[in-house]
Amino acid sequence: MKKKKCIVIGANGFIGSVITQEASAQGFEVLPVTRSNYSSLKNTHADLLINAAGNSKKYLDARDPVKGFKESVSDVMSFLHDFQFDFFVHLSSGAIYPHEGDLKQTTEAAQLDPLAMSNYGFHKWLSESLVSKYAPKSLILRMGGFVGPGLKKNAIFDLLTDKPLLVNIDSEFQFMDTRDLAKSVFALVSKQTMNHELFNISALGTVSLRQIVAWSERKETDLISDLPIVRAEINLDKVSKILDLPLTETTVKNFIREATLDRRMLG
Repeated sequence: MKKKKCIVIGANGFIGSVITQEASAQGFEVLPVTRSNYSSLKNTHADLLINAAGNSKKYLDARDPVKGFKESVSDVMSFLHDFQFDFFVHLSSGAIYPHEGDLKQTTEAAQLDPLAMSNYGFHKWLSESLVSKYAPKSLILRMGGFVGPGLKKNAIFDLLTDKPLLVNIDSEFQFMDTRDLAKSVFALVSKQTMNHELFNISALGTVSLRQIVAWSERKETDLISDLPIVRAEINLDKVSKILDLPLTETTVKNFIREATLDRRMLG
C-alpha cells in the first residue's frame, strides 16, 4: 500500500522536529520543509500538511507589527498557495484570547474582539481566518506553553539555565510536552469528521513558577521581583472529550528530571 504523504513546514524547529518524527512513526512519507529547501518543494502535493512554522516571538509583533504580520499572517498565506494538500493543520496560539487566564473566556466558542487582542494574538487570529478560508479541510489548534527536547526559551528554560525571569515568580502557566502535542495532532486528524475544526490544546491545569523552583535546583531568593503576575490557562473542555490529556504538573516534573539527566534537552 502506498504511504500517505505529510508535509511539515518548519520541520527543523522546536515543535516541527518532533512532529516530523511522529509523522514518520505514524507511517507517513514525510516531506520536511525548511527555509533551505522551501523553494525546491513548492507545488508539492501531500495528503496532509502541518504548519509548524508559526511565529512564536510575541515581542516581535509588539515592537515591529509589520514584520510580525509577515511572519504570522503573510507567510501562512504563502503556505496555503505554495503547496497542494488535502488537509491543512495549523498550529496557532492561545494568545488569541484577550483574557488568557479566564477559563470562561478561553473556550473555542468565545466571542472574540480583535481590538482587545495583543498584536501577536490579532495576527494569529488573522492567520486562522486564512486557513479556514483557503484550506479545503483544516484543523486549527490554539496552543498553550511547551516543554520538550531542544527547549530554548520560556520561563522554565530561564529557571533551568539560571537566567532572570521576565515575569513574577507567582505567575501560572500550562505546559505540554511537544511529544504529547505531536501524538495529539495525529489523533485529532484521525478522528476529524468535519471539514474545518478548532481545538484548544495543552496539558491540564497550571503550575506556578514558584512550584517549578521547588522542583528544580534554582534558589528562590534570587527570583523575588515586582514584575507583573501572569496567568495563562486556556479552556480544554472540548478536546478533553476526545483525548486523554496529560497534567501540566506531571509534564513539568518529568521534563525537569529529563533535563537534569541530559542537558541536551535544553537547546
